[in-house]
Amino acid sequence: MQLRGVNLGGWLLLERWITPSLFAGTNAQDEYSFCAQAPSEATAKLQHHRETYITEQDFKWLAEHGVNAIRISVGYWALESDPPFVQCVDVLDQAFAWAAKYNLHLLLDLHGAPGSQNGQDHSGKASDTSWNRQSNINRTLEVLNRLCERYGKQPALYGVELLNEPGWKVPLRTLRSFYDKGYDVVRQYCSERVAVIVSDAFKPLAWNDFLANPKYKNLTLDMHLYQCFGPHDKALSLEAHIEKARHEWATTITSVARPVIVGEWSLGLDGKTFTGMSDSQKTTAIASYAQAQLDGFGNAQGWFFWSYKTEDMPGWSYRASVESGVWPK
Repeated sequence: MQLRGVNLGGWLLLERWITPSLFAGTNAQDEYSFCAQAPSEATAKLQHHRETYITEQDFKWLAEHGVNAIRISVGYWALESDPPFVQCVDVLDQAFAWAAKYNLHLLLDLHGAPGSQNGQDHSGKASDTSWNRQSNINRTLEVLNRLCERYGKQPALYGVELLNEPGWKVPLRTLRSFYDKGYDVVRQYCSERVAVIVSDAFKPLAWNDFLANPKYKNLTLDMHLYQCFGPHDKALSLEAHIEKARHEWATTITSVARPVIVGEWSLGLDGKTFTGMSDSQKTTAIASYAQAQLDGFGNAQGWFFWSYKTEDMPGWSYRASVESGVWPK
């Protein structure tokens, strides 16, 4: 069975571009600054957002529209508040219950780590990367321990992702050591039915010797594949985007020594790609790009679209893509 999933981005770990209305009237750029500016007001807003942005009806809709898995992003403060961050354990408990009710596999993804593993806003706090200090690594392992102790026996749990998108400044030897210890933490609470997922840190073929270690059972490599950020990708024609997705990505996936999931991808492309196209031509082009990516992921264990929904970025919204007819039938 191939996992066909979405990310619940912007729900239990905020991103301003996903929900700009939540950040309206503030200059906050991440969850840390959102919570710090007016703590009591932010806590009330945050609680309302968590209760309304994703509900049981969203899980039901996903189960009815081709999705069988969810990647749910959390920060290290999910189970225990670390001011100004506010814990979300009650909402996370509910997500596991809904996933079980609608037969959805749930991938629990540690998206924000102490000290920030990549310095990006989606780690909870845009800052210099200090995660690779031993004290922060140890704290991350403690967070994984608590998460697995609480959710390791949940029937909906498909896998645990040890750390989302470690930055380029994190040495591979540091990550290898952390992944080795993190694997042991997960296995302390989870049977081999539960996958242990490790980020490729945007270096997919650098892990083949590590992944080949027979110690690791049900270990999966997570690749995030986008074609809209770097200058080379921005310069590609639509035809070149499709070729890269369908063939180059497929080749990379099959070159990895362990099963692969594509934990993040989207329909986002640079606007110049569609220069001169009518609205109907653009719709056809995006649908072709979507299909090419799905074809390219054919040998992956599964994929998770980023994201389930956004307020005003349809190329990054699974729901908008389905409802507009862009998503391949």
